[in-house]
Amino acid sequence: MSVKKLLAGVASLTLTTGAFLGVSAPAFADDSSLVSNPVATQTIADVPATQGGEPAPSVEPASPQPKPDPEEQVPAASEVLAELAPAQPAPSVKPAPVNAAVTEAAPESSAADPEELASEPADAEPEAAPEFAARSVQPESQSRPQDNKKVWVCKFVASENSPSGYRLKLGKQPIHVSKNALGNDVNTTGDFNDRQPSFVVAEDDSSLCSRTVVTVDEEVVCPSDDGAGVVNITTSTTLFYGTKVVKSSQTTSTRHLTEKELVECEPPPVEVYVCQFVPSKSHPSGWVLAPGTQPVLMWDDALEGVVNATGDFDPETPSFIVASDDSALCASKTVERSTAIACPAGDDEGFATTTIVRSFFYGSIKVKERTVEKVRELTEDERADCPEVGGDVIATAAVSFVDATCAAPQELVLGSLVNAVWGAVTDPEGADNYSVTATAINGAHFPEMVDGALIAEPITTLTFSGVLNPQLDAGDPECEVVMPRLVLPVVSFTQATCDVDASYTLGAADGYDHTLVTFTVNGEPGILSGTYTVKESGSVAVTADPVEPNELEADWSDPAAFEFVAITTEDCVLPSAVTAQLPTLPTLAYTGGGGSSAGWWLVPLSMIVLGGAAVIVRRRMDADAL
Repeated sequence: MSVKKLLAGVASLTLTTGAFLGVSAPAFADDSSLVSNPVATQTIADVPATQGGEPAPSVEPASPQPKPDPEEQVPAASEVLAELAPAQPAPSVKPAPVNAAVTEAAPESSAADPEELASEPADAEPEAAPEFAARSVQPESQSRPQDNKKVWVCKFVASENSPSGYRLKLGKQPIHVSKNALGNDVNTTGDFNDRQPSFVVAEDDSSLCSRTVVTVDEEVVCPSDDGAGVVNITTSTTLFYGTKVVKSSQTTSTRHLTEKELVECEPPPVEVYVCQFVPSKSHPSGWVLAPGTQPVLMWDDALEGVVNATGDFDPETPSFIVASDDSALCASKTVERSTAIACPAGDDEGFATTTIVRSFFYGSIKVKERTVEKVRELTEDERADCPEVGGDVIATAAVSFVDATCAAPQELVLGSLVNAVWGAVTDPEGADNYSVTATAINGAHFPEMVDGALIAEPITTLTFSGVLNPQLDAGDPECEVVMPRLVLPVVSFTQATCDVDASYTLGAADGYDHTLVTFTVNGEPGILSGTYTVKESGSVAVTADPVEPNELEADWSDPAAFEFVAITTEDCVLPSAVTAQLPTLPTLAYTGGGGSSAGWWLVPLSMIVLGGAAVIVRRRMDADAL
C-alpha cells in the first residue's frame, strides 16, 4: 500500500513540474538565438485608419457619470431666463423732482456739517415753493472757484475748567470748513490766541490742534553711608494748543535701583598702571621711584590714599596713574644742547660754546635740572660759515619745539647760536606764554630780510615768543588708558590631500579677540589671523605675538615647526581611471521566455516520462491485486 502511495506521489510531482518547466522555459540575455516573441508589455490594438491613411487617435472611454437626482436637476438657462424675465415691459421711469437734482449736486459730504450750516448768512432768501427753490438754488461748486474752497480749522469752545478758558470742541478735529464761512472766532495765524481761539491749520492732523508732551527725567542716587540709593523721577506734562503752551505741570516720584543701575553705581574693579614713589633724602624733590619695574598694575578700588587725583607728580602724594606700561611716563630726562659760535674778529680766533641742559621729570613736573657749558675751538666748517675778518659779522639764532604729549606740554628747544647768546626764557604778560631773546656778540648783528634784501639798520637782538600747547587732555584719544587683555592663540595645520590643498590656520580661541594677536611665520612678523594655503613641500614655523599692551595666556606655547608634503599627480588616481581598467563582465538577465537551448527541454521531458512510468506501474499493481 505504501508503494502505491509512493508511486502516486512521484507521478503527481513529476508530471506537474515537467509541465510547468515545459511551458515557461528561461532565456538569458547572452543567448545566441534571437527572441522572436514581442515584448510582453507591448499592447497592440486594432485602430481604424483615418481617411488620410493615418491611424485615428485613440479615445479612452469616458467613465460613466452618476445619474442626477431628478429633484436636484438644474434647470436650463433658458428656463431661468424665462422665469426672471418680466411678463410685461417695465413702466417708464418718470424724471426725479428738481429738488432731487440739487441733492446730487450738493458738496461731497453726504451729511451737512453743523459748523458749516451755522455759518451760513442769516439774510439768505427763504424758499417760496419747491419749484422756485429748484430753479434758484445752484451748487456751491458752480458759483465759487475751486481753489481754497475749504480749509482745516481747529475749533475751540469756551470752558470754565480749562486754564486758558477754552477747550477743543468734541468730535473730529480739525474740521473741513468752507473758507467763505469762517466765523469771527477763527484766526488765520495758524495758532491759538485768547481773542480768536479757533485757528486754521495746514492739514488734517489733530496734533496741530492740541497735543500733550510728557517728559520723564530720572536722577540716579547711588548707595552711600547715608542711604541705600534711589532713583528720583520727575514727570513734566505740557499741554499745547497749536504751538502755545496753555498748561504745564510736574510730578515727582521715586523708585528702587535696578540691578543694572546698582552695578553701574559700583562698577567692578579694573587694573591700572601706577607710578610708585618712595621717600628720598638726597633727591631735590624728596622722592624717587620705587625699586623694581615701574609702573605697576594695581586694582583701582585699592588706590584711595595711595595715588593723587591730579594724574601727575605731587610732592604731597607722589604716586599717580599713567595711561600705559611706559616707564618714561613715570620718570624721564631731556637733554638740550645749544652751541654759540663766536667768529674770528681781529686777533681773536673765535670759539664755540656748547651748553648742555639736562632736565629730569616726574610725570610732566620738572624736579631737577643740571647745566654744563663747554668752550672749544671752531671747526673748519664753522670757520667757513663765519664772514671774512674785517667784513660784517653775522649772528644767527633759531628755536624748535617738541610736541605736547599725554605726560608733558609742548616744549621749547633753544637751537644753536652764531655770534650770539641766549637770554632767559620768560612768561610775558598777555596771550603769549614764552619769550626768549638772542643777543648778538662780538660786533655781530642779525640779518633781517625785507623783500629779499638786507635792511640798512643792523639788529643786535632777536626775540622769539608765542604760545606753547598744553599737555594733552586725559580724554584725548591718544591718552586713553588701554588696559591689557589676555588672548589665547590657536594654530592648526592641515596636510594636503588629493582634493584639498595644504594649509595652516591662525587665530584665537573661542571667547578671545583675534585682533589682539599677530603671528610671525618663518621669520616674517605681522601676519594676521586667517587661513593660508601651502603649495609646496617645506617647513612652517609659527610664533604668536600679542599686540601691545596685551598679553598671551600663561598656558600658551608656540607649536613646533610643521613639515608639509606636497601631493603629486601620481599619488592621486581618479576612480574613473580604475573603473576603466577593470574587465567588462557579461550581464545575464532572466527574461522568462524564449531563446532557451534544446538541452533545456530534456529536463521537463524526462520528468514527464518518469511520471508516466509511475502511473503505468501503479495501474499494473492494481490489476494484479484484482
